[in-house]
Amino acid sequence: MDDILVALRAIVALGAVLGLLLFLSRRLQKSQAKGVSPLAGLMPKKLAKLSELVPSRPAAAPRARPEKITVVARSGIGGKAQLVVAEFGGIRYVLGVTEHGINVVDTQEAPPLVEEIVAEEKRPAVSEMPDDIVDRALRSVA
Repeated sequence: MDDILVALRAIVALGAVLGLLLFLSRRLQKSQAKGVSPLAGLMPKKLAKLSELVPSRPAAAPRARPEKITVVARSGIGGKAQLVVAEFGGIRYVLGVTEHGINVVDTQEAPPLVEEIVAEEKRPAVSEMPDDIVDRALRSVA
């Protein structure tokens, strides 16, 4: 008999928690649809007037976006080994990539942005593109 009561109590508690979660999710969805703060939908309407009286914090300064790492070219040199040319911060890195690790083979300054735009229009597909830095790295490895 005690086992039945414990199971019944657990089912009722689970139902109460799921009901509360359903209620809160619907309130949050309604507040987001209105374009207000997600927490504003959780407050009763009478208390919402009080929250307007409290001064809000100033918005945080926007964070600077980190630079992206761009893979310029990739060349397979073995079963599971590759040479990858990646650009970051105006420098191109030739990386030897294997299943055991990544090694920096060579570095070179990236061409200026204006030249890249002009070269982008005239350059063939990536697989057909001859890349001096990859050739130089292959010669240095061999």
